[in-house]
Amino acid sequence: MLGGIVEAGTKVLGGDRFSLLSVLPGAIVVTAVTVLVGAHAYEPGRSMDLGDALPDDRQLTTLALISAGVFLGGVLLRPFQLALIQYLEGYWPSGTLTGRLRRIAVERHRRRRDQAEAMEGTYTVELPDDNMSLERIRQFHRAVARAERLKGRSARTCAMYSTNDQNLMPTTLGNILKNVEERTGDRHGIDVLSAYRRIYPSVKPEFRQALQEQMDLISVTSSLCVAFGVVSVAASPLVLRMNWWTLVLPAAMAACALAYRGAQRAAQDNEELMKAVFDVHRFDLATALHYDLPTTPAEEWALNQRITLFLLSHVPLKDHSALRDEPFKHPEEAPPPAATPAPAPQLPPPRQD
Repeated sequence: MLGGIVEAGTKVLGGDRFSLLSVLPGAIVVTAVTVLVGAHAYEPGRSMDLGDALPDDRQLTTLALISAGVFLGGVLLRPFQLALIQYLEGYWPSGTLTGRLRRIAVERHRRRRDQAEAMEGTYTVELPDDNMSLERIRQFHRAVARAERLKGRSARTCAMYSTNDQNLMPTTLGNILKNVEERTGDRHGIDVLSAYRRIYPSVKPEFRQALQEQMDLISVTSSLCVAFGVVSVAASPLVLRMNWWTLVLPAAMAACALAYRGAQRAAQDNEELMKAVFDVHRFDLATALHYDLPTTPAEEWALNQRITLFLLSHVPLKDHSALRDEPFKHPEEAPPPAATPAPAPQLPPPRQD
């Protein structure tokens, strides 16, 4: 019975995807705010005492209730994590303050991309003369190493951004994820998000599990970034105390920056995996929609472009200019049932003499 209750609760909380990491960001926020309030962080003129925020050794019931409250708070905050992650990616509503700053943030990233592209080919070092001193040779090799580092940095910066200005996002994480979608789809002329939802049932379990683990990693690190950001805001009054408690703020900010950097790295690592999935399963979309499979890359590109236009529109298929005349290819009919075998010939009765 207990096993059934646990299984039912797990399904409610997220099924197979539920884990303690999924509620950890919310639990961190609830714990940090509870401790700060209990330790008198928001009471000016009163010294902070961590002991006031923690129960005594004899108060096991209180400790259990606090633990249950922290877990419950993490679960209740979990539905808001997706919206916070999208906010972290740069999907900002137009009517908010960040929405008004979106254009400025996008322009900043556009200039960063353009500067990296311009500087990528300028890091050159002149060849040395035939007769050089050892010091000159050392300077030459240091200059070559520095040029390679700067060239690699510019290349990595360019790899984070889309070449299309319309797809630029106001945050670094958003630009990386958008660029992964664009570079994956441009290989075959298809929209990644629309196509993946339709080929998902046919994706190999190995690919599906690897993609799910990668997306969970991006989600957890992004949620931790938001959680430590909230903790940083909650701990900002500690700056006025100018004691050891003040270090809580820079520690939370450092954890926020580290989690954001981890989310960026996980998003970059997701590119090769997405490319592998579409390289293997890209024909499953045409098969599922009952279209003839292309025989050349040019035909594949043209068909994927027509399918993408239809998937991104709301026009009925019979009225869509790109696909209304595309012939269907349905699976072959089932073979006719096997003929009933003819009865064996009857032997004549034996002769009676």
